[in-house]
Amino acid sequence: MPDLGYIALVAAGFGAYWWQHLRPHRARKPASDTFTPDAEVALHVANHEAKSRGHEAMSSVHILYGLVQDETITGAIRKAGGDVDALEDRVLAALGTAPTSSDDARQVVMRAVVVAQQAERRASCTDLWAYLAETAAATLLEACTINRGTVLFTLFHGISEQEAPIATGDVFIVLRNDDYTTHEFVHQLLQDVFAVPADKATELTMTTHTAGRAVIARLAAEVARTKIAEARTRARAHGFPLWIDAEPA
Repeated sequence: MPDLGYIALVAAGFGAYWWQHLRPHRARKPASDTFTPDAEVALHVANHEAKSRGHEAMSSVHILYGLVQDETITGAIRKAGGDVDALEDRVLAALGTAPTSSDDARQVVMRAVVVAQQAERRASCTDLWAYLAETAAATLLEACTINRGTVLFTLFHGISEQEAPIATGDVFIVLRNDDYTTHEFVHQLLQDVFAVPADKATELTMTTHTAGRAVIARLAAEVARTKIAEARTRARAHGFPLWIDAEPA
């Protein structure tokens, strides 16, 4: 779970990297140490699309176009119930309006690289998808009723999200770590949904981050199911792939 303060600090110094590696209309230096091959391909496709259309800058919509050429991304969209063909048609229509702002593209790439560095790995297509929030590309996804968080859950965890099973008796509510759901969100979620005191919420958030998982509550099964559904809904609304489920007590 990333720390927003850390992300902001590192992102502040990212402008030079964008200028050297990703700015359209110049030869790019190799970025293999920063991006995985799938992300390199997606960004190359995005940059090529911008150049071929005569656009002055690569935008988040170009990046989304590059991402929907990736089979892993499109597979996750389909598992989430999204229509890939309809999305691509909408993206192409948007590109026909000649978007020129690179601000939101720079935001996507900066955040993807910073979070990947924090996790000590290279940035992937999954990272690029995760940070389409608050961009023109995100607006297109919403228009196609594609939930970024649901797709990201499949991409990060490797499975489609299942409804919490019905059980009897008490169950443990378990939270797992991921690279995108922020400390701040988890801390507030524990307080709002599970009535965890603030100091205990801080402890559980850090345990999830450092140990990979934490038991956050013990509840009756039916109560747990309702709480889990609420937590998932909140997380997906923010585009987070938060993994929360019940285990037998």
